[in-house]
Amino acid sequence: MENRFIKTIKQIWKDDLWVVLLDIVAVNLAYLIALVLRGALDDFAYQGASNIARFFSFHFRFAPVYTCFCLVIFYLFRLYGGLWRYADVSDINRIIGASLASCLVQVIGSVIFIREPPYYRMPITYYCIGAALQFIFVSAIRFSYRIVVIERRRSEKKPGKALVVGTEELGEQTIRVLQGGVYFNVCCAVDPSGAAAGKLIDGVPVYRMDELAEQIGKHDITCVFLTEPSLSEASRQAVKRICQEKKIELRDYSSFFGYVGEADQFTGMGTVVTGPEQKQGKRKIPFSPPDIGGSEIGEVVDALNSGWITTGPRTKLLERRLAAYIETGRTDIDTEVDQERWKDRVVCLNSATAAEELNLRILGIRPGDEVIVPAYSYTASASAAIHCGATVKFVDIQKDGDPITHMPEMDYDALEAAITERTKAIIPVDLGGIVCDYDRIFEIVERRKGLFRAVESDGTPLNDLSARIQKALGRVAVVCDAAHALGASRVVGGERKYVGAIADFTSFSFHAVKNFTTAEGGASAWRPIPGVANAEIYKMYQLLSLHGQNKDALAKTKLGAWEYDIIGPWYKCNMTDIMAAIGLRQLDRYLGLLNRRVEIMQKYDAVCEELGISHLIHHVPGMDSSNHLYLIRVPGIDADKRNEIIEGMAEQGVATNVHYKPMPMMTAYRSMSGGIERYPNSFDYYHNLITLPLHTLLSDEDVAYVCEKLRAVVNEAIEC
Repeated sequence: MENRFIKTIKQIWKDDLWVVLLDIVAVNLAYLIALVLRGALDDFAYQGASNIARFFSFHFRFAPVYTCFCLVIFYLFRLYGGLWRYADVSDINRIIGASLASCLVQVIGSVIFIREPPYYRMPITYYCIGAALQFIFVSAIRFSYRIVVIERRRSEKKPGKALVVGTEELGEQTIRVLQGGVYFNVCCAVDPSGAAAGKLIDGVPVYRMDELAEQIGKHDITCVFLTEPSLSEASRQAVKRICQEKKIELRDYSSFFGYVGEADQFTGMGTVVTGPEQKQGKRKIPFSPPDIGGSEIGEVVDALNSGWITTGPRTKLLERRLAAYIETGRTDIDTEVDQERWKDRVVCLNSATAAEELNLRILGIRPGDEVIVPAYSYTASASAAIHCGATVKFVDIQKDGDPITHMPEMDYDALEAAITERTKAIIPVDLGGIVCDYDRIFEIVERRKGLFRAVESDGTPLNDLSARIQKALGRVAVVCDAAHALGASRVVGGERKYVGAIADFTSFSFHAVKNFTTAEGGASAWRPIPGVANAEIYKMYQLLSLHGQNKDALAKTKLGAWEYDIIGPWYKCNMTDIMAAIGLRQLDRYLGLLNRRVEIMQKYDAVCEELGISHLIHHVPGMDSSNHLYLIRVPGIDADKRNEIIEGMAEQGVATNVHYKPMPMMTAYRSMSGGIERYPNSFDYYHNLITLPLHTLLSDEDVAYVCEKLRAVVNEAIEC
């Protein structure tokens, strides 16, 4: 502590000496003027010259002691240490506090020093006038100093780049006042607790403590401001060591001498711990908030600062990295070393629905064709085919889902029976991240290939490509809806493959509630097709997603490359670089996010086994899920009782959901499907289904809370 105190004094001597000297003048001048003004009043004159001289003697005798006390008080109230060169009006309360404290010292001190009767204290008006003048002088010094510093800094060519360690009250204030000055630009902040990581403070992204060194290098930081009073000595030394290694300045404002008041604590999105609910032990557990960290925010800021915010280099990089992940299961492959290997294999778009529709359009799906879809899925699985003019044929799921994973998987016997000469595509759904039985699906389409009739080319670019793809396949296409399944894998044909490399075409969702998010967004991937180049398929996706324009904005930036053609009157569904920026950093930590989901599911598994509740099995021999949804089915209850459990969980602060209400129950699909009565397995699966919250912002305490409330609410519902 002594070393830190000495260091702070040296910092004040270096940066704020003139402020200290002006304060010495101000506090003495304020009370001297007060004494003169008080002496000029009529009710003071009767005491005579000798008594007036005695008051002046008392004043000058106590002045040196009072000055020293004032400097200590000003230090305690953080009026020194550098921050005031960036001060604003909101900090005036610190001067008020310092003035009141010093006034109290003046009153007590003068009583102690004035021991000659009958004058045991100075006149009351002396204290009042002196305190008021001192407040005015001290405020004027600081705001004048701020103006001088700002004007001086305006002449400098470039402000420094600052990183703030700490997000409590002092950290927030530091960010705010630095942003209002011209000496530093605050690039980012670090929260030692990690609770505020991924948030913004006055537009400044917050990172975790373990990202400190990385962010210093990434943002070219020139000064670190340490503002966390509760920071452990080990962490404090770690910050100091990093700054020394990076050869950058460290300013420490975290000393308890400079900390007055109690800071508000940030809380994670997974838990609300304020107000009366905290006292009752009640938490607020949202269903599926996005896990956005400081690295994602920083990358978005960099994208915005780059001047390139539509489809550009970040989108292309994300496509290559996703291609590498789909092939290898690794997120650390440097795809820039061999761009030719990874390009033209994945295309990023603005949604999974757009990806699924473009998959079908490239396949040549058109009016008169049939597309087979499981009755148990979300609307996008069917609406994309309808957008293409095709007829959707719904197929019921297996009774109680797959016998091993319990996933509501298609009845494959019903699937085979549904294939006709008009069938052009099947859309299996890897619901919850669990991978369908593609060996079985491919066996079916191969057996039924005799019914398949490929479309003939009409000479237009899209139709010509579609005709060649259909002829190369020679069977019904398997078009996977993998909205939930990025990172899932299965042994297919004796080989472990990741989703995206299994079906003929695959669509992914990067919506905000998905494991991997770009806020909105999605992607298409495809297997190599004999006789059709990946580059040709990729080019068609680009045309379909950008109005049929044969050059995207990035291609047109090349010198002399402004001219373009419109190949077809198509669509606008490209991904932007802002969205891709989120995805790039999400992919960096995606494997860790998947592992955290496994940890949560293991705790859910235990309580479900205890209660006798059926649940999805995400990992079995030959198949690993992406761990997206945790579906449970409570035995022996109807839909009304299920809804009662959902409401009971909500009353305890736990948000749950249902995935999904079968499409034949929906108004849009009721007539074309023939009604839910034709899909009894789907309705039976749905009526007692509940989806528990499963996301990586859940703490272990949150998960334990969900388990506790599930146990209580289910037992109560069953007993009733």
